[in-house]
Amino acid sequence: MNCSLNNPKKVLLCSVLVILIIGSLTMVTYTSQTDALQSSVKLGLKSTAAVMATQISPMELEGIVPGDEESEKYTAIARKLQTMRSMDDTILNAYILKVAPDGTVTFLVDDLYPDDPQGSAKIGEVSTAPDKLDILLALSGPTTAREPYTTKYGSFMTAYAPIDDATHDSTGNTYAVLAIDVSADDYNAYTSRGTMILLTGLISILLANGGIIFCGSTRKGESKA
Repeated sequence: MNCSLNNPKKVLLCSVLVILIIGSLTMVTYTSQTDALQSSVKLGLKSTAAVMATQISPMELEGIVPGDEESEKYTAIARKLQTMRSMDDTILNAYILKVAPDGTVTFLVDDLYPDDPQGSAKIGEVSTAPDKLDILLALSGPTTAREPYTTKYGSFMTAYAPIDDATHDSTGNTYAVLAIDVSADDYNAYTSRGTMILLTGLISILLANGGIIFCGSTRKGESKA
C-alpha cells in the first residue's frame, strides 16, 4: 500500500485502511482459534461422558422412585458416579437424567446427594437446563450444551451421553442419560485463550497508525524546509 503522507486526508485514509485490514484479519484468526478450542473441549467432554455412561447398567437404575435417595441402591450408584468423576478434577458433578415420553427431563441420580442433600437434585426434579434439545439428542449419542448456561445450582457447561441397554439383552434402547458438568468459568477461560490474538491485533493497529502519523508529520515538516 503506497500512500502519499504529506496530505492529512490521505494519512487518515491510510489509518482507516490499516484498521480495517488488520482488524479483519485479527477477528478471522480469533474466531477460528476460539471455534477450534470450543470444539476440542466439547469433544473431550463428550468422550468422557460416553465412557462413564458405559459403566452404568440400566438394571442398576430400575425401580428407583422419588424418595429412594437414602436407599442403598441409590447410594451405590451415586458413589459409583463420584468415583468416576474423581478421576477428572475439572468435573464438578455427574448425574443421571430420565427422559419421559412427552420429552420432560427429570433427575434420577445426583452424585452430590450423599454428601450434600440440600444442594443436589432430588429424584423426579425437573431439569431446568435451558436447551432440552441437547438432552433429547443425547438419547442417540453423546452431545454437549451449545454454550454455558445458569441454573439455581450454578453456571456450567454440560456433556450428555446415553445409558444404553445394548450390552444388556442387546435391545439397544436408551434407558437414561448421563450428564457431567464443568464450571462455566473454567470452560470460558480455556476457550478464550485466543484473547492474546485480539491484543496483538490491537497493538499492531496502534503501531501501524503511529508509524503512519509519524511519517506524515515528518514529510510535512520536510515540505516546509
